[in-house]
Amino acid sequence: MISHFHVCYIEKRSIYMIYGLSKKLTLLRQQHKMSQSEVARRIGVSSSAVSAYEADETSPTLENLVKLANLFHVSTDYLLGVEYPRDKAILDTSGLNKQQLTVLQNLIDIMK
Repeated sequence: MISHFHVCYIEKRSIYMIYGLSKKLTLLRQQHKMSQSEVARRIGVSSSAVSAYEADETSPTLENLVKLANLFHVSTDYLLGVEYPRDKAILDTSGLNKQQLTVLQNLIDIMK
């Protein structure tokens, strides 16, 4: 399922008004227990730039969007709202028998 997103326009390698991006960035930063200053330092921008991204005052350049995706271990598609985070996997088990399902469940339990 693709979530709704909207990009107003792209100009000179910058993305403007990516709806939902500010909330995603804030949530990801908090989940990774980072300050705005830490995010800024790690992607090479000012703290005020990160603050502006999170306040939906401006959007990151395409280059910085990629840096943010790498920093938070998500895809740029996720940040843009066109996919779910990578840790949400769906596996079709309809062709597995009961024994195979049990083995699969045991493997999943071990990996948790």
